[in-house]
Amino acid sequence: MKNKVFIRALIATLFAFMLYSTNLHRVQNAKLQVVEPKSAKVAKKKKAKEPAIKEPRAPKITSPEYATKVTVEKGSQKRLARKIRAVMGKHDTYQVAVQDLNNSSRFVRLSNSQRIHGVNGIMRLYLLIAIYKQEQTGKLSAHTAIKVKKADRVKGEKMFQPNIGYGIAYLRDAMMRGNKTAANTLLRKIGMKNINRIIKEFHITQTKMVGKFTSSPVGKTTANNLDATLKGIYQGRVLKRQGAYNVLGAMHGQSNKLNRGLSGTIYSLADSNAAVAIVQTSGRSYSIAVWSNSNKNFTKLGKTVSAWFNK
Repeated sequence: MKNKVFIRALIATLFAFMLYSTNLHRVQNAKLQVVEPKSAKVAKKKKAKEPAIKEPRAPKITSPEYATKVTVEKGSQKRLARKIRAVMGKHDTYQVAVQDLNNSSRFVRLSNSQRIHGVNGIMRLYLLIAIYKQEQTGKLSAHTAIKVKKADRVKGEKMFQPNIGYGIAYLRDAMMRGNKTAANTLLRKIGMKNINRIIKEFHITQTKMVGKFTSSPVGKTTANNLDATLKGIYQGRVLKRQGAYNVLGAMHGQSNKLNRGLSGTIYSLADSNAAVAIVQTSGRSYSIAVWSNSNKNFTKLGKTVSAWFNK
């Protein structure tokens, strides 16, 4: 019995050894194949073309507001027109009107803008005319008192208090010194419609009061209309002689860029874009009216015109 068990164990051991040898021989002779993963093909992106940079082009300016061509009215004094054109330069928009008040044929009217332009302080001229027109017709008097209302007051101005009456002469003088509260008070008293009606009496069609002196613009006008107004005052067309003298008296002593350096008796008024002046010197009387987007050349303009008349 023991021999049978031994024999069976020996046979099993031999069988296991043979199986192990066979497998070892197969492993040693086997070829190892390494399979590499296939690399995915990446599509090459074409380099995007950079967009061509377009240089900005200057806009085509065709508006008469910025027209470079200067128009000189027929009959204008050519030499003076050339001098004025040189003084006003090529880079600003402007309108200029000059008139010999003793000779209607001696004038210059030139511009590179035909538009009606907004103005501010220069509209005091028409308010001033309206005041004396109403005094002339008896609607106002030199002793009229006008109460200042809260809506008239301008922030920062302390000269006038609301609900207090002030004499018209006092308000007028303050307005001419630049006080907007006084100007608004007088404008309310006279009425915008009345001012615009009186403006039409000068036979001008491009001038109008459109707002209070705290708004911008206060009115609209042209240099030619301002020139026609000065001639109308000087010749007594709208106001009687005393009223015209009063307007000119209120304009006397006003210092601005247009009349700076001029000699003689000067009646003038201006704001940052427009100016007017009547000059009397050595038996000569002439007027200057100008509008421009810049007042930097107004002093040169005044001196150029003065030199031409005094030659």
